[in-house]
Amino acid sequence: MAYRPYVVGVQEVSVEVVERLKEGASGETLAELLGVSRTAVWKFIRKLENLGYVIERKKGTGYRIVRTPDLSPYEIATICRDLRLIDEIYYYTVVDSTNRRAKEVAKPKTLFIAERQTDGRGRYGRRWMSEAGGLYFSIALPPQLPVEEIPKLTLTTGVAVAKALKAMLKWPNDVLYNGRKLCGILCELFGEIEDPMVVVGIGINVNNPTPSNGVSLKDIHGREFNRLEVLRDVLVSFERHYFRLLNGEWEDIREEWKCLSETLGRNVVVRTARGNYEGKALDLDLDGGLILDTGGKIVKIFSGDCFYA
Repeated sequence: MAYRPYVVGVQEVSVEVVERLKEGASGETLAELLGVSRTAVWKFIRKLENLGYVIERKKGTGYRIVRTPDLSPYEIATICRDLRLIDEIYYYTVVDSTNRRAKEVAKPKTLFIAERQTDGRGRYGRRWMSEAGGLYFSIALPPQLPVEEIPKLTLTTGVAVAKALKAMLKWPNDVLYNGRKLCGILCELFGEIEDPMVVVGIGINVNNPTPSNGVSLKDIHGREFNRLEVLRDVLVSFERHYFRLLNGEWEDIREEWKCLSETLGRNVVVRTARGNYEGKALDLDLDGGLILDTGGKIVKIFSGDCFYA
């Protein structure tokens, strides 16, 4: 199946036009701004309406946006204008998986975001429920991190998201609220072995229905959330923490992870490819591994599924 995105450059003139339309503008002014004909302006207005904008038309004054959708590629581009990590938005009403699209397009500094995913995946290929009302997005990063640093990126992303959402962390990649899953994170490598790219996938339960082990921001606070505001807060936090990681601040980030952790100090079972480990979670190692006391033996686990015993 072919998925057709709306593709919008963060700095392109159409983003400016949408901002101008919120104040009101004539067809002539818009044609001048866009450098196109009045017919093309009309088509652009129709495109915005298809995205959920409500636009008022008045003779003599032109067009004015009277209501915006809480998520659209143009609104997203506006909040990304001051970010260094995002140059372009790929927005889908429905898609199989934003991580999959990011790997297919393979364009760094691009945000892939969908209203709904039909085949969203977490670690080990597990299905991530992606109903309308949530935030499902992936960021294709430039190849700046060595491969061995990717586990640190997953943990750093967790810190960034947990801080933005005022939530807690479960090793290695879950964001929790009162023990229930609020957000999942999946970092994947793709591209050339010598110069791989990284995609960071993030799924946040905002206003969407969730399974019994999940929770949404709406559930927590008892009100609908503006998804654009949530996305902005998460992206700003992610970019700040990402550059901290690049600038050698991993040890500080690690300490922040430990402060936000629901895992440390608990008895856990960790399932790995080599078998299961049961014990008390003691610490997060300098390289991102979980240190367990299994009853007389200290082990370090780099990858696995963690369950509270």
